[in-house]
Parts: sequence; structure tokens; C-alpha cells
Amino acid sequence: MSSVRWTIDEFIAAEVSFQVLCKPDFKVRFPINIVRSLVQLFEDGCEVPFIARYRRYLIGGATPDDLRHALEAFKNAKVIKAKAEKLLRRADAEIADDLLKEVVKDALSKTMDAGELESLFEPFKKAKKGSLASRAMELGVGEICQKLLRGEYVNLELFINSKPELSTLAKVEEETMHLLSHELHRLEKTQILLEKLSELNNYLNIHLKVKSTLTRKAKFLKETDKNFPLLDHFKLYLNFEKDIRFVQPFQILALERASSKEIINWKIVVDDNIASVHPGLKLSFHFKHVNLLKKAVQDSTKRFLIPSIERKVRKKLLDRAENSAIDCFAKNLRELLLTAPLKNYAVLAIDPGYKNGCKCALVNDNGDLLQTAIFYLKPLDIKGWAPDTRAEEILKTLASKIIDLPLVIAIGNSSATREVQVFVASLIQRRVIVAKFCVVSECGASIYSATKLAAEELPKIDIKLRSAGDFSGFVSLARRVIDPISEYVKIAPKHLGVGLYQHSVNEKRLDEMLDIVVRECVSNVGVDVNIASLQLLQRVSGLNKNTAANIIRYRQNSGGIKSREELKNIKGIGPKCFEQCAGFLYVYNVNNNEGWDALVRKKAKLAIDYNPLDATPVHPESYKIAKQYWILECAGADLTHIGQNCLFQMLAVIEEQIREQGPEWVVVWELLSNPFVRKNGPMLLTNVLEMKSLKVGDVLEGIVRNHASFGIFIDLGIGYDALAHSSTLLSVVPQEHTPSLEDPVSGSGATVHHINKEIRNMTSSYPFNINSHVKVRITELDLNRRRIGVVLV
Repeated sequence: MSSVRWTIDEFIAAEVSFQVLCKPDFKVRFPINIVRSLVQLFEDGCEVPFIARYRRYLIGGATPDDLRHALEAFKNAKVIKAKAEKLLRRADAEIADDLLKEVVKDALSKTMDAGELESLFEPFKKAKKGSLASRAMELGVGEICQKLLRGEYVNLELFINSKPELSTLAKVEEETMHLLSHELHRLEKTQILLEKLSELNNYLNIHLKVKSTLTRKAKFLKETDKNFPLLDHFKLYLNFEKDIRFVQPFQILALERASSKEIINWKIVVDDNIASVHPGLKLSFHFKHVNLLKKAVQDSTKRFLIPSIERKVRKKLLDRAENSAIDCFAKNLRELLLTAPLKNYAVLAIDPGYKNGCKCALVNDNGDLLQTAIFYLKPLDIKGWAPDTRAEEILKTLASKIIDLPLVIAIGNSSATREVQVFVASLIQRRVIVAKFCVVSECGASIYSATKLAAEELPKIDIKLRSAGDFSGFVSLARRVIDPISEYVKIAPKHLGVGLYQHSVNEKRLDEMLDIVVRECVSNVGVDVNIASLQLLQRVSGLNKNTAANIIRYRQNSGGIKSREELKNIKGIGPKCFEQCAGFLYVYNVNNNEGWDALVRKKAKLAIDYNPLDATPVHPESYKIAKQYWILECAGADLTHIGQNCLFQMLAVIEEQIREQGPEWVVVWELLSNPFVRKNGPMLLTNVLEMKSLKVGDVLEGIVRNHASFGIFIDLGIGYDALAHSSTLLSVVPQEHTPSLEDPVSGSGATVHHINKEIRNMTSSYPFNINSHVKVRITELDLNRRRIGVVLV
């Protein structure tokens, strides 16, 4: 039985607050009854997407982000509990005084803070070998210190020459002071003060500041040095000084980045008068030793207390900044993955480049590669580049291949993107081609192009393009426009370019958090189990790479999966796995597919009738509520109405009746009646702007590219992103988008399916999502530094 006196439920309730959906800026603590339900779900192996959709009536409206934080707290609680148990065993073995042992064990068993655990046990740790305190102990001054701490008088002259190193009274006092300093820091009251002073929001009369200074190396940088431009990049932080209570997470991340580049050093500065509040000054010392006590307090403060405060505060600031960075990355990733697909368009992707040329790939509306080409940019006599003479004819020929679909040209945002945008815009303006264009992030495209998956998907690509490098990346750009989530899941999230300072945070923790977000998005959007790729399937709640491969193998051998119930026959999908994944795997009526012929039906081992609910977000465990009971019946509908627009109006009429039945019924009703979701798609353009043509006061349209805690970055189509500072966003409401039916994540985009209400809520607390279309007014323009400040209108 655990000796720790707190539970995981209590830890999560104390550590995690959750978002109130109707009040985005308001957070409250998790009620203990909800936490208990949540812990039980985690213990049972339930994943965040499953809980957020199918157990939301147990979790009080917590968002997926709240659940992610709770899951992390759940894991941390187990680690801290194990650490507390270990220290309790050490206390049993190492503390001789029974009364003191019980006092220490009582404190250790109650605290839920890992740092406080260390502080509580600090007085019972032995001095490090080779330290001043351990040397003093070896010289035999331990007895002196114990008597002094009890308030007794000690004649220090009696110890002169007791050891060769103690040849004078001054040396005896010095060694005594060293050990006394160590003992003063180990006092329980000193450790309590340390914890209080290390709080980021402490309001004691001791001020702590973050301060930066130039490194010695940075002071001697010359204009010709590689790192010289970094001085301008980090100029706001070269002489930074701020109270720790008011420093922002992004500022800490910037300081840490500048430190890693050897531009600045940053540290925590503690008030000089901190020694005046040291608990050691309140000890009852013999009046003849008061001066020795004061020296020991000063020494203990300088060598132990201040460095301890600096380490703890620095760690807390970095932890808070890391949490902020990961949350920001997770939010941006979710919005990117939930970008609306551009359906019923052909896409011509261009991967711009100077040296290796501009690689082109034409794909149809299903993402199938039709043709590839390459053109080059040539340097002009004056500064700049322009397409060669063949470029116009190449793009005109590619565009002519598309007859029955509108064409969008997707231009990568890497080097030479500006030249290509200007060139394409000129072709559109001169009506050489009939199309619109958009700018697509190339982040991760080169990573994907070097993978085995890329070679398998595009085995017949032009060898010239393959030898030019990044041979698959530009095809990936086109598919990102047509079916974003299916393409983005092929790339590790950290390579997608939607995080700030991601290299300054713990890589393992970042990967774990982002993986949860990807699973949330893929699961909540849902996948067509009969055509989804391995990359999509393995990201579904409850599935992994092995079970996803088993699904693909099974559907190939059997001719297709005919119902969700049939999933139970697949190797690796047991009861728990089925519970977690079934509601996110959509099964459409394969009997109506041309490939499902009589021979396949005859060979099928199971003759399972198709259930239209298998093509909805309703979980099989709730089919009885949806069908056998009266949700559909009461609405005057039946299973044949599934997937038809008229069903939603029919269900809306019975909302009050459903709510009277209880929360489980409400969940099923919402999954049936709220299938619509519409996220922001690419901004389609026909022309480009020049930065030199802009002026303060201009109103422009743009698209949100990235979030940060200090604002949002907006692409205005001029080659450089503008910044809307967070202080200007508080009263601005984003544009609303008309809901429409979306296609299942399948890679082919052939069938209409339903996506439930909670996806719409996943980003409801943020004023603007990635790819939001916004209008802005320019408030600041710096042509030399290529910086633009805007406010939203």
C-alpha cells in the first residue's frame, strides 16, 4: 500500500484547469468528481479523442487540450509518487531520530511538488565529497557547529593545531563558518523560504529579475562574421531586464535561443538584501558568536540560497515557456491539419528554386499525378531573376491538360517564391492561362521526398526531376491543397513549420504532445476504412502501425470491410482496441461499389448486412439508442435518411425531448444532427503586391500563417509576413464561414461523410485559426528590416 497521502485524482485537480467553452478567457479547476472519472478512463487505456467524443458527458465539457494537459498531469503524478516513495524509504533508512523521521515522512507524504520533495529531504543529504562542508567535517569541526546551533558557547582557541590545517584561530573560524553555512541552508525554514522565493508570482519584499548581457564573443563580432546579423535579430534582448512576475514566456524562449547562439548570457538577479530575511538570523546564538553567525548567513546566502533560487526560478521560467511553446505548436498544428480541402480542382504545384530550377507537378482532383515539368530562372543584368524563355510555354502546356476542372496553381514558399508568384500573376493577368494561385508552405516537403514512402507513391516520376533533388516534394505541395490532412500525416509534425522556438523545448515531450494532437485530428475527422492509407489509419485512436497494417491486409484479402462489426475479426483488434477506434472508422456501402462483384461476395466469410450508421460518427455501442430506441423514430426518420440533409432538420425538432433522456442520448443526437464542419482553405489570388508600393493606412486582405503568444503572423502576398500584436486582437471577431459537407479523409475524396460537432469546438477558444482570411490595416512599415505591423479591421 502506498505511503503517499495524496491521490492522482487530487494531483490533477490541483494542477490542471479547464477551458469554459462559453467563456474562452476563463478557466476553472477540474471538479474532483470529473477528475475521478477521467483518471479511471486513463487507467482503462482510453485515448483523448475517444474521451472527447464518446465520454464527454463524464468530463464536464473539457476540450481536447484540457484532456491532453490532464493526461500529462496523470503521467507526472505517477512519476512524483514513485519519487516520494523512494525518498520515504531513504528517510526510514537514513534518519536515526524516530521523532524527526516521522515529521519528515509526514511532510514527504503530503507534498505533490517534485522540487519541494528535494527541498524537504535536503537537510538529510550528506555533504558532497570534496566540498568545503565535507572538508570541515573531516577536520573535526562538526561538534563545534552542533554546539553553536544549540546556542552554546564554544572556545574556538582550544581547536587551534588540532589538525595541521587549523593552525590559527582565523582558520578554525573559517572552517567552522563553512560547515555552519551548509547547516544553515539545510534548515527546514530555509528550505521553506527557498520555495516561497522561487515562486514566479511571489509578492515577498524580495525582487527577482531576468537580466541579459552580451557574451564576450558577441562583443567582438564584425560585420563580415556569420553571426553578425543576429545582433539585430535579438536587439530587443541585448540589454534585457524585467521582473520575473512580468516576463513573458516568448521572451524567455527568445533569451534561451540567443543564448544558444552565443549572443547573450541571461541570468536571474536576486536582491542584495536577501540575506536580511534568512531564517538563520533568528537562531539563538551565544552573544560571543553572533558575528560568526552573521558571516555564516552571508556565506550561506551567497553560496547556497541565491544559486538555489536562481536554478529553481530559471527552471520554472523555462518550464512555463516550454509549456506555452508546446501549447502554441499544438494549437497551430491542429488548425493546419483541419484546413479545408479544396475539392473539385486540378492543382499545378510549383516548387520554386534558383539552382535546381522550378519543378512542376500537375495533379487531378483526386491527387493523381498527371504530368511533371521543370523550368529555370535566369539572372538579370541588374539585380534579380526572371523565368527563362521556355517557362511561359511550359506552364501554358500544363494548364491546357485540364479541360473539365478549374485550375489552381500552388506555389511553394521557399527561395524564388516571389519571382514565381510575379511570373504566374502576369500570366493570369495577360490571360495566357485561366487559373488562380495560392502560396503553400514547403515545410517538411523535402523531408517527405527523401522517404521510402515517397518513392513507393511516385515510382515513375521523371528521372530528371528525381536527380534534381526533392523529386517528390512538389507533388506533396499539390496534394496538400487537395487533401491537407492526408498529406500532412506523412510528415513528422515537428517538420511542418507551425511552431516557434520548437528547438528550444524538450524534443521527446514535444513529440509526445504533437502525436496526441495528430491522433485527435485524424480521429475526429474520421477515415474511410476501405481506402485510407497506412499513415492515416495508424493515427486513429486505438490503432498503431501494426493494427493499421492488419486492417489493410484484411481488406485486400477479403475484398473490403463491410461493417464496423467486421473489424473484430482483424488480428490485433480486441475489445478495448475496437472500443477506441470503431467510431472513427467509417464504412460505406461497399456492395454498391463496382469492385464488389458477385465472386468477392461469394468468397466473403461473413454475410453482414450494411448498416448506414457505420458511415456516421455514432459509436456501435450507441446504435441501440440511435436506432432500436426512438431518436430516429421520434424524428420521423429511419436509417435510409442517414447522410441526407433533411435528417438534420428532422432531428432539430426533437432536441428538448432528447435532452430530457440524459447525457448519453444527447451525445448520440449531437453526432447525428451536427455533421458539418468548415475550416479555412487556401486564399486564391490572381495578382501580387510589392512591398515598396505599400503605405501606412492601406487596408489589405491576408491569410493567417502562424500563431504566437505575442500575436499572429499574416501573409499579405508580398513575400514577408506581417505581425498583428496580441494587444490589437482582443475585440476583433473572425470571419464566419458557411458550413458545408466535407469528404472523408481517404486520399481520393470521393464520398460525403459526417463530422461531429466537437471539431468545431476544438479551436473555438482562439480568435483566429491558421488559414483564416482576414482584413488588416497597416500601422507600421519598415522597408529596410522588411517588417510590417498591422491591426485587423
